[in-house]
Amino acid sequence: MPTPSLITRDLTIRFGGHVAVNQVSCAFHPGELTVIVGPNGAGKTTYFNLISGQLTATSGQVLKGEVDLTRMAPSARARQGVGRAFQLTNLFPQLTVLENIRLAVQAREGDGWRLLRPVRRFTKLTQDAEHYLEATRLSRVAHLPAAALPHGDQRKLEVALLMAMEPDIYMFDEPTAGMSLDHAPDVLDLIAQIKSDPSKTVLLVEHKMDVVRALADRIIVLHNGELLADGAPAEVMDSQIVRDVYLGTATEETA
Repeated sequence: MPTPSLITRDLTIRFGGHVAVNQVSCAFHPGELTVIVGPNGAGKTTYFNLISGQLTATSGQVLKGEVDLTRMAPSARARQGVGRAFQLTNLFPQLTVLENIRLAVQAREGDGWRLLRPVRRFTKLTQDAEHYLEATRLSRVAHLPAAALPHGDQRKLEVALLMAMEPDIYMFDEPTAGMSLDHAPDVLDLIAQIKSDPSKTVLLVEHKMDVVRALADRIIVLHNGELLADGAPAEVMDSQIVRDVYLGTATEETA
């Protein structure tokens, strides 16, 4: 087994008297796609937010190699190679698809988010952005405003922006949510393409079991903020305790 690329150690967050994530310890490895599952209110997105920095842990650690990310802001974690896909409302919906990706390339290379650049530098950034347009099959809509894209293409653009940042850790929170059956395979194919790179680690929160079965090398199950199961997909999904949770026979939190 390769050295872990990312570790959470006793990761915990409390909101008042409520423990949303409780001492979750996991190691994630390059070349592995881990799907995080669990019933509503299990703490999946909260756990994601603790890793990417949208939330700060009450206790415990997030480690990337020898670097302690626990108290770092999301932007600092991104510079350390932790990348998370976000919906376009958090970005630049009025800019074109190409401009959005070019800005992501600029940010990766430390050029900031400014649109004005020397011509030679601008040309190189555009060429790099066009590479990600082609990789995500968005070249045909390159000059449309991001806000004008149909939902399926918006989700592909979210993946393109993340790819343009070239992180070591890719994080996707329900990447096919709201997508039609016709368009969901496009995004899943892109994630499978990322997964095929043995240097990349992929974390995925997903409710759809067909997506889990198609992509997962490993499944971890959260329930009431605690790690309930961790292992190979068949082993985890055949576990009686996991079946109990999904069938509602185990005690669930209502939040």
